[in-house]
Amino acid sequence: MFKLVRQWRKSGLSQSEFCKSHGITVAKFGYWIGKEKLVEKVTGFVRISAQRSAMDNAYEVIYPNGVKVNYQGGDLTVLCQLIRLY
Repeated sequence: MFKLVRQWRKSGLSQSEFCKSHGITVAKFGYWIGKEKLVEKVTGFVRISAQRSAMDNAYEVIYPNGVKVNYQGGDLTVLCQLIRLY
């Protein structure tokens, strides 16, 4: 559906016209337009910085909803999994 949303944006048609020509309801299409905006918003990159300290293997992941996860360990694959959880 995201492909259709991109096609619609380029088409210059109204949502109603586009939906009629593709056999989908305006309500369903509107849902996917909103979903696309949400995905664009959530998948943006966040700048991080690392500082050396006495606890070199301690990390804190702060999710956009405010939840904080502290991780102390050397396995960076676990840290990557924590980052992808949100």
